[in-house]
Amino acid sequence: MANRGNRRHMTGLAAPQYFAIHHKEQSYIAKPDAGRHRLQRSIPLMLVLKKLGFSGTANEARKTIQSGSVLVNSKVVKAPKYPVGLNDIVELKGAGKSYTVGINQYAKADLVETAKPDYDAMLFKVVGKYKAKANQTMIRLHDGRITKAPKEVNVNDSVLIDSKGSVKKVLPMKVGSNCLVIDGVHVSASGKIKELKSGTMHTSASALVVPEKGDGFETTIQNIMVTA
Repeated sequence: MANRGNRRHMTGLAAPQYFAIHHKEQSYIAKPDAGRHRLQRSIPLMLVLKKLGFSGTANEARKTIQSGSVLVNSKVVKAPKYPVGLNDIVELKGAGKSYTVGINQYAKADLVETAKPDYDAMLFKVVGKYKAKANQTMIRLHDGRITKAPKEVNVNDSVLIDSKGSVKKVLPMKVGSNCLVIDGVHVSASGKIKELKSGTMHTSASALVVPEKGDGFETTIQNIMVTA
């Protein structure tokens, strides 16, 4: 069978859980553009506007976005299917509102209104690290961006990025750090890292997380993001 290329839409049944939609109520839904967050943890910008109640239909959402009145992480975005994900900040200039994209206990997108977004301390997880020219350390963040970083940064650490895209502070993955679970059975839970366990050939590295209330639990370090 011939390859017909990437599809611009997907069926409602095939939509990721993160979309937080009623799968059987929509035959088709917009598919986020490729390039930033992975499909399973992103949501198209036009769907964000519909969820927030600023647009009733896809056409209304598309017109609002293409008018230049929607910003993502302080930058105007005119692509209706622009993918947004964890910790992105969506601003609507006309309404004077801003929202931070999070994740709830059901692994679905959670849009939380933000009174005053801080673009000089945006939190990202480090998912890749490599050396560039002149021995410069580069890191890849969970939203797909690549930036320069200090040598001491490691994969699975978190970093605070300023408005210019530079690393402002490194939050290492270590015992005693506060963290948020961003995937797995305990998604959306937060707590303190009590113990870190090295992985083997057959098991992934894991962490013992102790929440403020309730019993501690173990999860892989890929499932958690250091927050402080």
